[in-house]
Amino acid sequence: MSNVVSFPTVRRIQAASISRAEFERLADLALDVVDQIVAILEAPNGDTDLEPRADAEPSLGSTEGYENQVVWLRGGDRDF
Repeated sequence: MSNVVSFPTVRRIQAASISRAEFERLADLALDVVDQIVAILEAPNGDTDLEPRADAEPSLGSTEGYENQVVWLRGGDRDF
């Protein structure tokens, strides 16, 4: 098989133990980053509660209201 590309093996890095306080600090930092990302993504759209109709948002985010996921996967004409 001449078309197989082999990648060099990477030396494994041993996991280090961290204190509970350090873990909580890192978890809080991760949550802050997620909050900032969500704020950036929502900024262009404004408040979703101010849509003219309740169904004004695209249906890609939820399978609710469909009999199965195949119908949801096909989407509709309002999806991006």
